[in-house]
Amino acid sequence: MTILVAVKKNGKVYLGSDRITTFGNEYVTDLVRGSKIIKLKHAYLATSGYSLLDNIIEHLYRNNHKMMENSFADRSHVFSFFLELYNELKKSFTLVEPGKDTFASMYNVFLVVTPTSIYGVSTNLSVSEYPRFAARGAGSDYSVGCLYGLYDVLDDGLELTRVALEAACHFNVYCKEPLDILEVKASDFGKSFKDTHKVPQTHLTTYTALTGLKGKVILSDGGSGTKSGTVRRAAKSKPAKVTVAKAAKSNVAKSAAAKSTPRSKKPITTSGGKGKKGRRK
Repeated sequence: MTILVAVKKNGKVYLGSDRITTFGNEYVTDLVRGSKIIKLKHAYLATSGYSLLDNIIEHLYRNNHKMMENSFADRSHVFSFFLELYNELKKSFTLVEPGKDTFASMYNVFLVVTPTSIYGVSTNLSVSEYPRFAARGAGSDYSVGCLYGLYDVLDDGLELTRVALEAACHFNVYCKEPLDILEVKASDFGKSFKDTHKVPQTHLTTYTALTGLKGKVILSDGGSGTKSGTVRRAAKSKPAKVTVAKAAKSNVAKSAAAKSTPRSKKPITTSGGKGKKGRRK
């Protein structure tokens, strides 16, 4: 399994994934060319599910299949690409579960990104376009929740992508660092990387440990001159000063003085005579 995250922020698009690959009850994170981000001629693509799909896309890429010329200009073009891919799977590759194939099902899910757009592709080939962010794969619920909470307070799309990936890795056993993140640039398209369908390490920002926002606070502009969404280290808080109103102090002082003054003893008169002091019982 894996976690995939795409974020669009301030005119930039980012795509990120973890590197875990599982084999039954075993996993690895250090495979050669282990990044899950695939470079096509006009888009970047990442998939979560069977790793066989990676081998198949590599095969089609190296053999210059015509689907690799897809422009991914809009949602219909994205759907056309995956429809061709599905037909190729049916024609040339072994099905995962022979005899149990469902309508247009590939099991895997995908994220496709261009310099301006984010698309999510479900197992039944349905394509959705997202205006701000998307997540697919194991732990995607945690990533989406993280992005919902932080999108409007963090300005940096790279940081948003990183923290969303980390949230999935922290809570889901099928996600694990290292994390690879790529900024999608228009200058990357119209050409192919030499001898590989995978993005070279030089184009990736890789994080080997989960750091979150530990030791930092997110500040918004509250008249302090801090730019909304910036991340800054938390300052040590000073104990709040407790002030007492003068009137309250005056009342307390009067009450204390009254308690400290001894009561005067008044003479007690009896019927036996005027002015004669009697005993207190």
